[in-house]
Amino acid sequence: MTFDHSPGFYALVGPNAAGKTHYLRSLFGPGASFVPAAADALFVGRTVGDHLAWAAAVKPLADVEFRVPASTRISDLSVGQRRELTIAVALAANEPLLLLDEPFDGLDIDTRTRLRAQLIDHITADPARTVIMASHRAEDLAGLAEYIIGVSDHEVAAPVALDEARMHFPILHSSDVAADHVLTDLNVIEVSSLGPTWRAQLAEPFDRDIPGVTVDYPDDAQLIDLLASRKA
Repeated sequence: MTFDHSPGFYALVGPNAAGKTHYLRSLFGPGASFVPAAADALFVGRTVGDHLAWAAAVKPLADVEFRVPASTRISDLSVGQRRELTIAVALAANEPLLLLDEPFDGLDIDTRTRLRAQLIDHITADPARTVIMASHRAEDLAGLAEYIIGVSDHEVAAPVALDEARMHFPILHSSDVAADHVLTDLNVIEVSSLGPTWRAQLAEPFDRDIPGVTVDYPDDAQLIDLLASRKA
C-alpha cells in the first residue's frame, strides 16, 4: 500500500525486516531519487569521475557536492566516502521525491553530522521536496521528521504528523498521588518508580486535570522510538 505524500520530511520507522526498504522501492520511479542502504549501493566505472559521468548520463545533475577528486578510484574510497558520493548524486538530481534507506548507517560522528547538515540545507532550500527516510536510529530522524510512517510485518500505516502522534503518548509523573489512583483502566506502556515518585508512559491521550500529577510529552527521539516499536 502506498499513500500520497505532500511535501515535507517523513520518518519511515519499524522493526528490522518489517518492510521499510520494500516500501521505499515501491515508491521509486520517475521524479524520484533513491539512496539505497550501504550494502546495496552500486558504482559504475573505476573512478569517481566515471561514476559521476554515468549518473549525469542517466539523469541531469546540478553541482555535485563531493570533496574527493574525480580521479580517485572507487576502490580507494572509505565506507563514509562511498555513502557521501551516493547521497551527493541523489541530492544533485533535484528530484521532487528523495528516498533514503539508512543513509547514515555505519558512519562516524563527523561524517554523520556533515551529511545531516547537508541534507537539512537541501530541504530548506526546496520546501516543495518530499523526503522519506528509513532509519533504525531515532537520533538521525529527530529534528528532521515532520511526519511518521510506521511499518510492521509489511503493513504500512498512513502518515501521521509527528506533533499529532505526540499527543497519544503522554507521560504522567507524581510524588503526591498514588499511581493506582491514576492509572487504572489506562493503556500504560511502562511504569517506573523511585521512592514515592512514579512515572508512567501511556499509549492514549490524557486530558484529565489531576492535582499533583504532571503531564509531559516525549521529545522527537523518544516519540520516534515509541512509534518504531509499535504495530503499524
